[in-house]
Amino acid sequence: MSDISNNEELHEGSDTALDDAGRDSAEAEILRHVSTVAEESSGGGSFPLEIIPVIESRPEHFRLLTRIPYTCFRIGKNRIKLREPAGDEKSMIILDTETTGLDFLKDRIIELAMVKVKYSPGLGVVTSIENIYDELEDPMKPLDPAVVKITGITDDDVKGKKIDDGEVSAIMADSPLIIAHNARFDRRMFEKRFAHLKHLCELPWGCTLSEINWNALDGRIFSKKQEAIALSMGYFYDAHRASTDCLALLWLLNCVQGALSMLLSSVDSYTYTIRALNAPYDAKDILKSRGYQWFDREKVKAGSKSFWWMKYPKYWYKSVGSVDEYQQEVAFLMELYGMPINADNQQEFTCVDTAFTRYK
Repeated sequence: MSDISNNEELHEGSDTALDDAGRDSAEAEILRHVSTVAEESSGGGSFPLEIIPVIESRPEHFRLLTRIPYTCFRIGKNRIKLREPAGDEKSMIILDTETTGLDFLKDRIIELAMVKVKYSPGLGVVTSIENIYDELEDPMKPLDPAVVKITGITDDDVKGKKIDDGEVSAIMADSPLIIAHNARFDRRMFEKRFAHLKHLCELPWGCTLSEINWNALDGRIFSKKQEAIALSMGYFYDAHRASTDCLALLWLLNCVQGALSMLLSSVDSYTYTIRALNAPYDAKDILKSRGYQWFDREKVKAGSKSFWWMKYPKYWYKSVGSVDEYQQEVAFLMELYGMPINADNQQEFTCVDTAFTRYK
């Protein structure tokens, strides 16, 4: 894999570095050749074996990336043992969608993947894969070329295809925890598609994007993007196909020590959102510096927020993860502008979410 985009600039920079270091022209020519090979293979394909002698002679210029092993597993119901079971296993589904776009209201799912697993809360690892499900669905309209380019899914691939509601219901029959890398998007798209099956819209969800502090677990991780996390750990995969993305995320949860335990701890907690209703305009900088965000109903797509969020047109808000933090924010707002919160109107100012209601 390579991010090389301008061979001439790379060669110029390489020449300068080589001259500064006093390296001979033969080595410079070797590195030019490697740069050319890297650029030519940047779109994917097999590893350029012809540069192995150069790697052996100058290993400091190279980094090894390994394909995530789990992404080689085939779709199906065959049970795959990953670790020795601990005896406290629970069900979980890693879910991903590919869609016609990012608009919650008008776009539709074209691919749904679910990897059902058993995990041990005590060990904080997934011990087995129970089922790998992946199905396409015809959106009944031509796919945007950008979607085809990103996913590799074409109009011919989805023509006449339909996700089997019964099979999805069967996979979720034991009410598993569902997790996704951006649950705020995937949950809304999933529950829009299966709105007619109420029991599928009442399950708990977790988000590996927002509920895991990846950098705190491993300092090599520099981004929350799933592909970047994999690269930081020395792995790669063919992204943007739903089942592959799910299996890659599963690998990362088992590979990064503490990741699944951190997620489960967050899933089991409450989220308290407090809104600073009627806060004076001159308090905006103070609120912003304390982590409050601005909500404007006119800029929110209809149906993408619950009634609690939409009741008032504009306000500052902040979400915290404990009762103590919530009480600190109430005290702060009362001191800041005398926020008139009391036992009778507390629900106007505060919303409490759990894994069953988050990301809706």
